Amino acid sequence: MINVLVLIIGFILGIVYDFIGYKFPLKRKYKFNLLSFVISLLNSILFCFFYNYYGFGYEFIISIVLTSLLILIFISDIKYLIILDSPLVISLIISFICKAFFMNIKMAFLGLIDGLILFLFMLFIGFISQKIFKKESLGGGDIKLSFLIGYILGLPLGFTSLALSTFLALPYAVFSLLSNFKHEVAFGPFLISALWIVFIFSDKFNILINFLF
Repeated sequence: MINVLVLIIGFILGIVYDFIGYKFPLKRKYKFNLLSFVISLLNSILFCFFYNYYGFGYEFIISIVLTSLLILIFISDIKYLIILDSPLVISLIISFICKAFFMNIKMAFLGLIDGLILFLFMLFIGFISQKIFKKESLGGGDIKLSFLIGYILGLPLGFTSLALSTFLALPYAVFSLLSNFKHEVAFGPFLISALWIVFIFSDKFNILINFLF
């Protein structure tokens, strides 16, 4: 019964995410289509999977928050090169409440420091890249997203997530270069994908970090 309820909620929220990601950035007219159905169905399946995998708790809530962001950013950033601020803010608030409730209030506030460090690091990378290439290499949404990465993952896993996002984006960047692709490349989907992967497999990545360092 609970699984059915989670599936229904996930499907409805999938429609909401598709609507927000498609309509809100540039106020376009929204139309539900086959792709919208697939996105909503995938969201509901992932919600149900995470519920059965984690049970109800911190990991389940954060995993569905990240899945929601994954869908929103893929739609808005690939289509419009825009990452909306409101989903990032809402995700941060939910993450803060979850850390305070399931861990403790100290951990919730300490996470803000990790987020700030990763934010400043990406801001610095964006500044240096702009000076070298004479154009904006990182969008404001990408830099803001790095704050959430640092907050949820902490510093070691946060930097691992940034490194992974670079590797994920590399094939597409090479393809764009070889194809003389002139348009700006959306980096947000690779950032959120890396965050999603590292969070879900955090135990594996922690083992790798401990082995390397």
